[in-house]
Amino acid sequence: MRKGACAAVLIILVAAGALTAASISAPAATVKLTRTVPITVSELESEVRQYQESTRAAGGDPTAVDPLQILNLLINNELFRQGAARDGIKITDSMIDSAYASQKANLEASYGQYFTDDQFSQLIVSNFGSVADYRNMIGEQLLVDAYVRLKKSAELNQTIMIDESEITNFYRKNRTQFISPETVKLSHIYIPFSDSESTDRANKAKLEDAARRIKSGVLSFEKAVVEYSEDSQSKGKAGDIGWLTMDNKEALAGLGDNFFDAAFSTDVGMTSSVVTSLTGYHILKVLAYNETKILALDDAISPNTTATIRSYITEELTQVKQQEIYVKAINDLVSDLRKGATVNILYKK
Repeated sequence: MRKGACAAVLIILVAAGALTAASISAPAATVKLTRTVPITVSELESEVRQYQESTRAAGGDPTAVDPLQILNLLINNELFRQGAARDGIKITDSMIDSAYASQKANLEASYGQYFTDDQFSQLIVSNFGSVADYRNMIGEQLLVDAYVRLKKSAELNQTIMIDESEITNFYRKNRTQFISPETVKLSHIYIPFSDSESTDRANKAKLEDAARRIKSGVLSFEKAVVEYSEDSQSKGKAGDIGWLTMDNKEALAGLGDNFFDAAFSTDVGMTSSVVTSLTGYHILKVLAYNETKILALDDAISPNTTATIRSYITEELTQVKQQEIYVKAINDLVSDLRKGATVNILYKK
């Protein structure tokens, strides 16, 4: 009796396990464009968990993730795969390699530092689970992009026009963002610090004498640049080092407060006394000065460029419209694929 009871329990456990496995591997949907492909419940649940984790990490409510919406995304992905294969679109490993390398280069440019392959891989793993998953995601993106550009080229290549009213409306709503900070255009005479304190003292004394002679009119600033400056890049341009903006934190960190104070307190056309920066000794000459102001539409974005606020807004609006057209083209292609496909959604919340 006891042995029979144990056998009965074992059969029940095995049966229960089989039922669980069957429910996990059961299709949440089937998709057929060129062939029937199931999307299993386990695949759906895995994808839902990833979306929930991403939502949670972004500070959102993970319970707001709708499994049916995720299921429809998986269906669309499968339709793209089948449609692309049918219409001759192929994504090769070399294409994924190239895109992967581009992503690494973009990240390096964004952070301003070089990443070894291992460091980049660690970043990928921490954000995407594995390098293989990330490469697979790149492949899916390349496939969608190639396919939509094949099927919707007419829509994507249409000429985008930006009306004057769109530009002015954008400017009115965002004009407080178009502020030019206080700026000065500078020339300098420069001697960097050396490894010797006595040499530095002598160099400072030499520039102090030059500064007195310039202020007295005995020596011109331009001649002093040639005679004293050790900045090879600006020496041939009468010491011109371009524009400095008050909000340039990188320049402030590299030059220091003394340099900034002298640059923005010296009158236009005048020269400073010797200024000790974080890198050496300078005599500054202020060539031009602009106060802080809200830029008009046809003002240059900065003194160092000819690009205007108008051209910047036009480019921004053009990119927005290009993205809208691209998203619509993808949605239209999905709609076309669904019309020619058989999709059965079996999943119930």
